[in-house]
Amino acid sequence: MVYIRTRIDNRFAVPEYGDDSHRGISDERGDELAPLAPLAVIVSFALVATGCIASPSMGTWIRDYGAELVVFAFCLHMSLSVLLGSWGLRVWRHSR
Repeated sequence: MVYIRTRIDNRFAVPEYGDDSHRGISDERGDELAPLAPLAVIVSFALVATGCIASPSMGTWIRDYGAELVVFAFCLHMSLSVLLGSWGLRVWRHSR
């Protein structure tokens, strides 16, 4: 067992698995997701582009489905695509 100190001086036991790239209680998972980073950036770019292309149709959608639903769905779509792209760029930059 490996004990990791936190800011509040508690100790958490993390099992040690030899060559595992786990880095304790941080949010990083090591290099196992790094090959997906370029794909995430490309998909994010495509999702942002489709959101921009679909934005002129929002007037019709608002009239048909209601403003709250359309604006919520559009904001959710754009924020998730930007978050995917930022994650991909961050992982891609750190893996190089």
